[in-house]
Amino acid sequence: MTAPPQGSATEHAEFPAGTIRYYRAGTAGPAIVLVHGGGIDNAMISWRHTIPALAADHRVFVPDLPRHGGSRNWSGRVGQRTMEEILRWLLDLWGVERAVLVGLSTGGSAVTGFTLRHPHRASGLVLVASGGLRHRIAGQLPMYLMLRSRVAGPAIARLAKLSRGTCRRYLSRGVLHAPGRVADLEQLLDEVLAELRGTDSVFSDWLFEAVGSRSMRVNHLPLLDRVRCPTMLIHGAADRRVPLQVSRTAADVVPGSELRVLTEAGHWCHREKPGEFNAALREFLNRGGNP
Repeated sequence: MTAPPQGSATEHAEFPAGTIRYYRAGTAGPAIVLVHGGGIDNAMISWRHTIPALAADHRVFVPDLPRHGGSRNWSGRVGQRTMEEILRWLLDLWGVERAVLVGLSTGGSAVTGFTLRHPHRASGLVLVASGGLRHRIAGQLPMYLMLRSRVAGPAIARLAKLSRGTCRRYLSRGVLHAPGRVADLEQLLDEVLAELRGTDSVFSDWLFEAVGSRSMRVNHLPLLDRVRCPTMLIHGAADRRVPLQVSRTAADVVPGSELRVLTEAGHWCHREKPGEFNAALREFLNRGGNP
């Protein structure tokens, strides 16, 4: 594991289903929770550059979702409701009644569902190329069949961790628009390779649950008009995993929300353009996305 940012503490929480590793930073100010994506991701892969940008005036909490990073020891499926419950447990453990919730991809679906179920606990919502916001995905039936085969996910994982070259190609075809422009690409490759070595598949439990044969089984879009907390959506213009139009449509539904598009950035816009991403996030917080 690569070291977390200076000033971050690494802690663990024990629950009946297993152990959750999380990071804390900052000692004062409003609480903000950063939730990473599914598949090959973890807290440090997603939020390494965001934690120090917030910790000066926020209490920052950053969990590894079950079976990611340091939260490998977990029994049972980790679908939408399980992730929502884990967020509730963690907020209670941290003594946090209300927090700004930031979620990437699958993590975006987790914080959206949590906000809809527990609106009094979300003081703000930031969705980064979020999952769970569309009726259908491109190639719905082929994706459903591929997931049900239980072969593709492990095969892709085995190929991606063969070498740094294959790992880089995996990132460039899925989550990065221009890997050569990522300032800390070598560190990112180290982090992703370490995560790949600890997993058997590039597909998360959430995907198996969410993708139906004809439509998405997890879809918050029809309920988004119930979100009342300040909300911002951030999306990379060149995202090949979640089309930009998904966030455009969601922003039209959530009352008073705004959409920030980062040009020449892919699904991991927060790692490709951390300066622009953090500036957008801080602008949102300074403008009222705080308790």
